[in-house]
Amino acid sequence: MYLTYNDYSELNSFDSTVTPDLFAKYIGKASLVVDEITRDYYQLHDLATDKNTFRANKFREAIGLEINHLDELGTASSYEAGQEPSSISMGRTSINYGNQTQNINGAPLSALYSDEAISVLAGSGLLCRGVQSI
Repeated sequence: MYLTYNDYSELNSFDSTVTPDLFAKYIGKASLVVDEITRDYYQLHDLATDKNTFRANKFREAIGLEINHLDELGTASSYEAGQEPSSISMGRTSINYGNQTQNINGAPLSALYSDEAISVLAGSGLLCRGVQSI
């Protein structure tokens, strides 16, 4: 686990509406989502001993923002997050949200991505998709 509730409460992204119980509910999925975004960087490297504190702090902040995002969505399930209607009609008024694609088993994990978390990670180097050359 990357964060404890006490760690979370000290972050800039701390949201007082996220109780310890909600934190416990969302920390696992938030970690999975941020791991996917960062291509498991901290699965392969130790967060606690990372000498690049800027990168490590941005990663922790992204986890906190992802927890907030899951709390706002009210779910930690990519399937539930993708369950938005493609159109709504009320009387003679109709709103069509366009061509939304969704796979058969529900939305991909990317349906849970927090834009704020991605923004925080942008300058950290953790979103780099480069290929090592020889």
